[in-house]
Amino acid sequence: MPVVDSSLTNIVPPEIQHLLDQEARLETQVHDMETRLSGLKDIDIVLTLALVKLQVCLALMKERGSSARAERAETIAEKAAAALRLVDGLLAENISEDQKGIIQASPLFTEFRGRLEEFLVAGGGGFLEPGGVDEKKSRILSRIVVAAITRHMGPDDRYPPLEIARYPRFMQKLMLSLFPIFIRRHPEQPPYGIEEGEELTYSSPRMKLPLSQAIQYIENELLPELERRLEESPGDARLQEEIRRARESAEEYKRVRFFPRSTPVLLEKGYYTQGMTMYSVDGELLVPVPIAVTYKSGTNLDRQMELVRMDVVRHLAGTGVSTEIDEEYRRLRSLESGTRGSSRTPSMKIDTTWGYRVLRQKVPFLARLSDKPRFRELLDIVRSSSRGSSQKRIARLIALEQEQKLPG
Repeated sequence: MPVVDSSLTNIVPPEIQHLLDQEARLETQVHDMETRLSGLKDIDIVLTLALVKLQVCLALMKERGSSARAERAETIAEKAAAALRLVDGLLAENISEDQKGIIQASPLFTEFRGRLEEFLVAGGGGFLEPGGVDEKKSRILSRIVVAAITRHMGPDDRYPPLEIARYPRFMQKLMLSLFPIFIRRHPEQPPYGIEEGEELTYSSPRMKLPLSQAIQYIENELLPELERRLEESPGDARLQEEIRRARESAEEYKRVRFFPRSTPVLLEKGYYTQGMTMYSVDGELLVPVPIAVTYKSGTNLDRQMELVRMDVVRHLAGTGVSTEIDEEYRRLRSLESGTRGSSRTPSMKIDTTWGYRVLRQKVPFLARLSDKPRFRELLDIVRSSSRGSSQKRIARLIALEQEQKLPG
C-alpha cells in the first residue's frame, strides 16, 4: 500500500519510500558520528548515502504522474546537489599525501560514478543547473567578496617576531611555558610564508586527533590490526609491547576530562598544561596517535584563498543569498546546536568548507576562489580599482558567468 512522504507531500510507491527511509537512516548515522566524534566521517557510509540520494532521484524521475510535478522536480534537484556535495566533500578532505586516491579506489565510489552517469543520461543534468542569484543578491555577494579580498590581500608573513630577550627572565620562562607554539627564544625572522613553486613536503610518524577520534581509532583500528598480526606471529615481544602501550593510551585518553577551549579555565596540572592551543576547531582536546602522515605545506596564495573563502561564507550567513547557509546559521544560534553553537557569534561556528561547496553550486562565479589563475585576476581587479568600482566589475562577472551556465 502506498505511503505518504512528508518531503514531497504526495503519495509515493513503497519502493521509493523504502529508499527515503534508508536515506533518513544513513543521514542520522552520518550526523551522529560527526557529532559524537568531532566531525569524523566514515567513507563507506557517506558514499552509500550519496548513492541512495541518486537512487531516489532516478526513481522519482521515472514517476509519470502529473501531480506535484514541480515539487518532485525540486526534490530531485535538492537531493542530486546534496549527493554531489557529499562526494565533493570527501574528495576535498585534507587527506595525507600517501593516502591520496583512497576514496576513488572504493568500490562504492565507482558505483556512485555509474549512478551519476545513469542520472545524467536520463536527463538529470538539467536538475543540476545552478540556480543563480538575482541582482540584489549579486550586489550583496560582490560587496562581501571585495571586502574579503581587501582584508586578506596584503602579505601576512612579514610581521616581526616577539623579542623575548627584552623581557625579564621570569617573564621569559612564563611566556615560553604558556605559548610554546608561538614564542621561541631564538625566533625565525620574516618572511615566514612559502611562495608558489617552493612547496615543501612534511612527514611524521604521529599525528594529532581530537580526543574522541583518537579513542575510536585506537580501539577500532589500531588494536584489532595489532592483535591480528600477533595471531600470525605468536610470541612477538615487540607486538605485545605495542598492544600494551595502545591499550594504556586508550585507557588514559578515556580518563581525560577537559573544558572546551572557549571556557576560560586552567587545564589539569601536568596534563597538556603547555598545549594551550592543542584544540580542534570545535574545542575538543587534540592528542597524539601513531598514524604516519605525509602532507604538503601549501603556499601563501593557498592560505590567502582559504581565508577569503572562509570570510565570504561567514559574512554571507543570514543575508538571504543561500537558503542552506541561512538555515545552518539559525540552527547554530538555537539551543538544538548544543555545545557547538553560539548565540553571540554563530557565523564563526559555520563549517566554511561545506558552506563554500553550497555556494559554489549555486553561484558559478565563486569557483574562482579555489582556482589560482582566476583568483589572481580578482586580486588584480581589487588592487587596481576603488572599492565601488571593484564591486561593480565583480557583479558583472557574477552575472556573466551565471548566464553562461544557464541552459539554452
